[in-house]
Amino acid sequence: MATALVILGVIVFVGYVLIFNRPKTVTLQTTSGTITETQVAGLQLTSQTWRGQVRVTGDITFAPIATLIIEPGTKILFDKKPDIAGTDWISHADAYIKDHNDPTGRKGYGKTHFSLTGKIIAKGTAAEKIIFTSAQDKPEYADWDELTLFHGSRLEYVEVAYAHNGVNVSQSDIQITNSTIHDSLWSCVDIYSKDILVEDNQIYHCWHQAVGTKKVSLNTIIRRNFIHDAQVGVNCENGSKPTIVDNKLTAAPIGEECGSGSNNEIIEQPADTIGGTYAGQLIYPSNKP
Repeated sequence: MATALVILGVIVFVGYVLIFNRPKTVTLQTTSGTITETQVAGLQLTSQTWRGQVRVTGDITFAPIATLIIEPGTKILFDKKPDIAGTDWISHADAYIKDHNDPTGRKGYGKTHFSLTGKIIAKGTAAEKIIFTSAQDKPEYADWDELTLFHGSRLEYVEVAYAHNGVNVSQSDIQITNSTIHDSLWSCVDIYSKDILVEDNQIYHCWHQAVGTKKVSLNTIIRRNFIHDAQVGVNCENGSKPTIVDNKLTAAPIGEECGSGSNNEIIEQPADTIGGTYAGQLIYPSNKP
């Protein structure tokens, strides 16, 4: 009897998710005409292909068995809700976050700003980039949370803008190439796994670090990127030693724990902006005079 009840519960849950979390197509009237938009939120159990304009209206997680394919020219807009004041710090809020009294390090932020998680194959072209950005008319830092990439993900010719923590590389065999990642209040790219390639990208305005490696891993390569105007260009934690080669870093120093890498051009100068802001307040000042 207990087994039958469990099976029934699973069937009901799967049916609920498939019905109520199914992407919805809506027609919007804008100042420039009528557009069709797909709106998505919640757990997704099956593979999908996104095209056109997609609006994220809540956290999205794709099951490990599913793959999200995004076609060239697709624009993904992230909604947000009003902040919840007076909540506690999140468990991994470190001294740097607390010392800067960063509101995005509190639990309320994660309840109102959304993320996209899963195996994502987003391959744009030079002429038709795939864009992940804020849905706000006047976008700001941390308007949405982050992309979290599962094993085998590929980002090529994409733009990731106005996120809280940019791209979270949580599993192995992931490539980020020919892309632009910018204006993240925390990191632009955080790496927690092995067999990672970050190559031929432009990465800037990241106010924890542009690229951070978080654990000892094999075959993490950071190559031929233009990294500029960030608190740290590449930061290496917990004994991680990525290969850092042939990059140009301007106003974005390499962290001491990383070593100097190989054949990197490093230009020391003040940043081109005051730093990372949230809700109109300066949270992480740069070295701009």
